[in-house]
Amino acid sequence: MMEARVAPPGAACAICMSETESKPPPETDLPAAGAAEVSAEETRRARQVQKVSWVKYLALLPLYAVARLWLASLRMRLSEQERAWLNDTRQPLIIVLWHNRLFFSSEIYRRFRRGRRMVALVSASTDGAWLAEYFRMAGLATARGSSTWRGMQAMRELLAATRGGSDTAITPDGPRGPCYEVQPGALMVARVSKVPLLLLSAHFRSAWRLRSWDGFYVPKPFSVVDVRTQWLPDYATLGGGDNEAARLELQRRMMEITVD
Repeated sequence: MMEARVAPPGAACAICMSETESKPPPETDLPAAGAAEVSAEETRRARQVQKVSWVKYLALLPLYAVARLWLASLRMRLSEQERAWLNDTRQPLIIVLWHNRLFFSSEIYRRFRRGRRMVALVSASTDGAWLAEYFRMAGLATARGSSTWRGMQAMRELLAATRGGSDTAITPDGPRGPCYEVQPGALMVARVSKVPLLLLSAHFRSAWRLRSWDGFYVPKPFSVVDVRTQWLPDYATLGGGDNEAARLELQRRMMEITVD
């Protein structure tokens, strides 16, 4: 596996589509006590969900076109059972994948889940705005928020989407890590909705890895991707009512299907 010595996704091109934050404006990023006071208007603007301007949207169009062709060239290999799980759109799923494998997520939706609407959890930051717009172009909806900002509202939106029959997708170690460590709030939607979970990972036989906190993967065009999944009937499979046990069990199962 080659390591690409390039800038982290926050400073790289939008085609990489990592949701890595570049200091969004949650409470912890506002000036501390003793610093100059932040006006109510400045605070209000800082707390808004960030969006891509029409100029940036136009710049994203050719990048999306390249990414679309790039992803279409990938040769995905998976077992018949895994293909059956992905192709079964009779019920909504909560799809769980690590943050560093986000690049191919929209292609999974395009090839296997087009029969069902999908809502992905994306940060409300400026970097998240790029990813949200990219997903919109790919046909995915988004719920904007993270553990440090607008998280509960985003979870409510994901829960409403699941109850409405949509797939939902989360990166349990995002948007800031640590890499491969499931965050405490990652299972909230699964615990309340009780719909099946599809754990999703991939082994990239030929890829670049960015020098970001998660070692973000960018598979090379025309390369082989071994798709790996586990299907869980519901949240109870992860350890009953013990939330910490469920978190650790999800982390263990995700690592079972993860090869770096």
